[in-house]
Amino acid sequence: MFGRKYVFETKSTRLRRLLLSGLIFSSIVIGILGTFIVYLPIYAKMQKGRAAGAFFQKSPDAIAVFTGDKGRIAYALELLKKNPSAKLFISGVFAANSFQTLVEKQASPSTGEAVKNVGMQVDLDYKSRNTFENVQETMKFLKKNAEFKKVLIISSDYHIMRIKLIMTHYMTSEKPDLYFDSVNTSYSTWSDVKKLLKEAVKITRTFFLLKVMRENIVIDED
Repeated sequence: MFGRKYVFETKSTRLRRLLLSGLIFSSIVIGILGTFIVYLPIYAKMQKGRAAGAFFQKSPDAIAVFTGDKGRIAYALELLKKNPSAKLFISGVFAANSFQTLVEKQASPSTGEAVKNVGMQVDLDYKSRNTFENVQETMKFLKKNAEFKKVLIISSDYHIMRIKLIMTHYMTSEKPDLYFDSVNTSYSTWSDVKKLLKEAVKITRTFFLLKVMRENIVIDED
């Protein structure tokens, strides 16, 4: 009479419970993704403003650009033209390219003319194939050039938050001041919108692996 009581689920109640749990979980995931979709471009603009303030009257010691989407290298070359004392690091270069071929393909005529003779100030990374490897190689570059105190990182606007998340996670020792600038994306085409949607998924996964699971390696596909 006073023994333990057991509550047994029927198939229908179990199904309802699972559906409700799935709905709640899906809502949370959609909410997180939606937040990132809205905030990624805003965050990039905030970082761009911070960089503009830092380098209003002073050049960065180095400019590091992550390849992978249109406009990134061209924008970095424009900044190099304005800041000729900065050293340029291009991460994720295709094996067939040299600095000169990149200038010929990416720069405007005036920019190309201005930067074509700065080869001694340029390092190219041919190893990187994804964002995590871009970060790894950039960190190696900065470690070899410990005199750099202020470094500007260039990518697309939707990409900036994930780059900063990974870099600040792994750069735990003394490090230079990192600033981030970006190529603006119009999001006027479905192709650009898809990039933003995919990035929201990737940064959600990266945040989970780094901050929740405490993983030391992030497998990244872009």
